[in-house]
Amino acid sequence: MKITMDFTPIIRLRLKDAFGDQKVFQMVSNDSDYLDYLFEWTDRGNVFIIDDVNTGHSIFLLDTRGLGTDKTFKVINRSHKDLFLWHIDGILYYADSKCDCALLTNDYLGFVEFKSNASNNTEASIKGNYEKAKLQLTQTIMDVVDRCKKVGVKLQDVVNVEAFAVFNRTVPRHNAYQKKLAAQFLLDTDGIPLYFKNDAEV
Repeated sequence: MKITMDFTPIIRLRLKDAFGDQKVFQMVSNDSDYLDYLFEWTDRGNVFIIDDVNTGHSIFLLDTRGLGTDKTFKVINRSHKDLFLWHIDGILYYADSKCDCALLTNDYLGFVEFKSNASNNTEASIKGNYEKAKLQLTQTIMDVVDRCKKVGVKLQDVVNVEAFAVFNRTVPRHNAYQKKLAAQFLLDTDGIPLYFKNDAEV
């Protein structure tokens, strides 16, 4: 384990300036303050994320014992990079209009929306949750892109940006409806891919 962590992934995106109107960012006076509410850090090779009902936001987990893999998102970090989990829904925004969290390294930013806790027992409910996940991810990403641009950071020139909609494994994958939404998302976000899967490599 590293004695110190490198906050460069957060600093180089100028997130404190971009979100200067948000109280949780205003409370940051030194780098370690980012870990009070906004971010978690790890450099582990494998880590999991869950949308935690007890804390009201997404958190890192070291394993899935007692939970299974159905409602978790696995992050593979082979190079043991400084990896930050950005708490978005429940910390930065309280309205249910933004995605749950994002993964941040020095060259990667992945936005994640969990729909694994949602009711996905009918075709109509599944499609509705597909649409809601796409909307929440789009709104979050475009807000971050716009805010960063205003402080001189063109997000997609600095980091590789991706989006993930996480569903229970009982929901069919690679279907035509997912492909349709992913194609729309690519256009809506100026080239950012949307994946319907439960893992990412950073």
